[in-house]
Amino acid sequence: MRSALVLLLLATTAHARPIHGSIAVGGSTLATGSRGDRLRNEVSLDLKPRSRYGVILGYRGWDAYSFGDGDHDGFVTAGLVFEAAAARPRLVIDLVGEVGWDLDQDAPLAGAGIRNTIGVIGPLAVILHGSLYVVVDGGDTRVQLQGNLLVGATF
Repeated sequence: MRSALVLLLLATTAHARPIHGSIAVGGSTLATGSRGDRLRNEVSLDLKPRSRYGVILGYRGWDAYSFGDGDHDGFVTAGLVFEAAAARPRLVIDLVGEVGWDLDQDAPLAGAGIRNTIGVIGPLAVILHGSLYVVVDGGDTRVQLQGNLLVGATF
């Protein structure tokens, strides 16, 4: 009985890795809330310090060609990320919850999504991130559903 209990405890003990995460840049396609165009840009960074839980920072939905003229300045987000599943080193599936600020409407937002990191070779990875954001702006509240394809590095 003792050996079974020790074996059970050893099997459930997770060995913590040092800080891990990814940094990526790429494009996003808006399914809703596009306001004229559907293709935008994105950059994101996620960090998980010795855990399956971590933080994610992003600058999402900006248009590089109209940056600064007020058309699509995008939004900045910060949130929590949870590593729901992993088949390291090739696949990591994260659940993401974020809050932020829409720079176009000057309004707060909240969102959630799922992020799949697929390792290609070494630290090179492709990241697929689907998310839904609600931008709260009184009578102009909108829902933005988007899919992102990013290329980056994992560490």
